Amino acid sequence: MDIGTVLISFILLLALISLTVFFCLILYALIFGAPYAPVADNRIRTMIKLLRLKKNDKLVDLGSGDGRIVVAFAKLGVESHGYEINPVLVAFSRYRIRKAGLQKKAFIHFKDFWTTDLSGFNAVTLYGIAHIMGRLEKKLKKELKPGSKIAANYFKFPDTKELKKENNVRYYRFN
Repeated sequence: MDIGTVLISFILLLALISLTVFFCLILYALIFGAPYAPVADNRIRTMIKLLRLKKNDKLVDLGSGDGRIVVAFAKLGVESHGYEINPVLVAFSRYRIRKAGLQKKAFIHFKDFWTTDLSGFNAVTLYGIAHIMGRLEKKLKKELKPGSKIAANYFKFPDTKELKKENNVRYYRFN
């Protein structure tokens, strides 16, 4: 076998391994996360209105999708973080942040929020799905500081009554 054949075989093997890893990550995101659903701009405006964050607040968007919530709050001067397990959405979100010039205020983490300590945040946004809301409610109550604000799109927490509901965005405050 000549060196050219070996080199081509090696490159093809690397490509196959890369594609396999990529599709496994996508499959993991689909099985263990909520399906991707972009948040409408009017809902983002509602979250901004309900949360009333200041520049010294620190926001986290759980399952940040395409990053539009993180970018919207960063544009207001709020340090904003997103956790996302879909590598395609992570890459797109990071591109969106760079394009907007928000690298000092907006951050997307390619990480599962279930394994992340959220105690450093005082504001949370999320677009969960019904079957995770009970478990997520317990996690947030355990980790967030008293007075933390939460804006949940559409789905509600089972044991905490929302303080406000507007445009299918539910506003909570954990004490």
